[in-house]
Amino acid sequence: MIIKSYIDFWKRIFDFTGRSTRSDFWVPFLTHIFIFLFFFYFGAIIDVPLGRYVVLITMVPSFTVTVRRLHDTNRTMLFAILFPISAVAAPIGGVVAFIGMFAWAGTGGTNTIAAVLIVSTLSLLLGVIIALYSLFLFILPGNKTSNKYGSGGSCVTSTTEI
Repeated sequence: MIIKSYIDFWKRIFDFTGRSTRSDFWVPFLTHIFIFLFFFYFGAIIDVPLGRYVVLITMVPSFTVTVRRLHDTNRTMLFAILFPISAVAAPIGGVVAFIGMFAWAGTGGTNTIAAVLIVSTLSLLLGVIIALYSLFLFILPGNKTSNKYGSGGSCVTSTTEI
């Protein structure tokens, strides 16, 4: 089942229709974390940024499997778009908020620093909330019956004959 999920990940690179089960989503996701870490550290040893190439190669199929996973729970691709944005916005907001606190204290509390501090804190909070909710959606079991995105995914049951 693990190999089948990973092969299906690459076969359906440009397939935004239909549905994918939790294993179809999580097997490639977790596999690519290990592949990325290996190439990132190996690239650091030989001074070549190999990790970015792994990310570029897996970007489109990862997005499509995310869309199909959301379809399995009868949701649109909105969180497939928001998830990577929140994964970038949250850390940047956190860093800017952290720096903004020191700038606020150092400048005596100007309005510009206050605005930057508020926007960066909101970016951090909104990014974390969207990322956590998206992960919650990826963990949810899919519909056992057909939905508006088709009849594949979690509603397919395997039967074994003796």
